[in-house]
Amino acid sequence: MEKVNFNSFNAKTFYATALKAEWSDYHKKLNAGEKPIYFFQAETDTIDRTGQTFDIDTAFAIQYRQTGIGKSGWKKDYSVGFFRNLKFNEINAITDLDNDLLILSGTTGKIEPEKVNSLIAELNKTHGDANLTDLSSGFSSYELRKWELEDRIIVLVSAGVIDYRGVILTEKEKESVKNIETDNLQSATLFSCRKDVYETFKQMSTRTGFMTSFEK
Repeated sequence: MEKVNFNSFNAKTFYATALKAEWSDYHKKLNAGEKPIYFFQAETDTIDRTGQTFDIDTAFAIQYRQTGIGKSGWKKDYSVGFFRNLKFNEINAITDLDNDLLILSGTTGKIEPEKVNSLIAELNKTHGDANLTDLSSGFSSYELRKWELEDRIIVLVSAGVIDYRGVILTEKEKESVKNIETDNLQSATLFSCRKDVYETFKQMSTRTGFMTSFEK
């Protein structure tokens, strides 16, 4: 992901390689003793400049979503992309209508804080100290770091903590949220965005899926 060239990356070609496994294939492989078994789901959708996917008057871009899904008990060490020492089990992209890449993102599964801190130290050394801010998303807040390169802006979202900011919940509801959010808090998401469209994505009023943790 670090070496992606915004002028030559072809999303259609990249996502065409996604493995689409039906449940019948799952059972055949399971009965044959094949492991690990994963589902790689790929989707596409158009968005307008607000990030909206429905009732679009003028399409601005196309978003691609690919997630590698491993079920309970399956081997966890798999990935659909890399950025130095980070392995991503989800790779998403947004292109313009001509299929030229605008933004690429990767999300890890549960990851050790030491790996994230190591990446932060490397990027600080290479590109200068990141601009650190706080991002509140859903019931949680995260550390958001931004590096500005010549042709792109790299954003890393990590170190999540539950804060229930601006939300009134019962203790039972808080416990339920905590159980659901645990994996997300221990993951990291990295965005690599073309510099000339960064402000467009930053100002989008509607955030779906992988874009919910992009800088606001």
